Amino acid sequence: MKKTCVYIDGYNLYYGLLKGSPASKWLDLRALVSSMFKEEHEIVSVKFFTARVRTYPHDIAAEERQKIYLQALAAFGGVDIVEGFYSKKKEWLPHVNEKCRTCGEAHAGMARVVKLEEKRSDVNLAVAALIDAMRQDADVFAFVTGDSDQAGTIYALRREFGKTVLVFNPHVAVSEHLKRAATYYAHIPRDLPARCQLPEVVPLPNGRSIHRPPAWA
Repeated sequence: MKKTCVYIDGYNLYYGLLKGSPASKWLDLRALVSSMFKEEHEIVSVKFFTARVRTYPHDIAAEERQKIYLQALAAFGGVDIVEGFYSKKKEWLPHVNEKCRTCGEAHAGMARVVKLEEKRSDVNLAVAALIDAMRQDADVFAFVTGDSDQAGTIYALRREFGKTVLVFNPHVAVSEHLKRAATYYAHIPRDLPARCQLPEVVPLPNGRSIHRPPAWA
């Protein structure tokens, strides 16, 4: 059996494969990655790199829904969650030069907006993979990402540690940088998340249970 560590770029997975899909909210990440491996792989760890959302006023319940999901992943999915953070700042940005659907007037000039930006997750992923390689935790390292910035991490794993590195890209577009860097490169099937869902009710170690949020039904 080939001992395998898996590293999931949550931001990349969401925007590359899951956004807008009904299967995106209650995804069993361990089931997702397990379905992409042959039986010769023994998955020794799955690390999920994400950040706690900082909500806009129109969806204040998003933080609670994410909290429930992360609890479900940790309790049922056998997933280690590594958190970055979101920075929230105000910026002036130009209006789109088109007419308003309500009043018919064309907007011009600038508007002040709230901008959220995920921080540290990509660095956390790279550091975790290199530490695991130094500890000799596995022979195979699998990345779920389309972020070409991780090509340097992949080259280091292969050249410095002699590891086999697999890349599963959640995006439709091919990343030539990742493809050249990896030992093996593939895209995640678009219909796979629908077959890899957590149960509606997930038991917790303390004897209680959590339910899939109604908004995600």
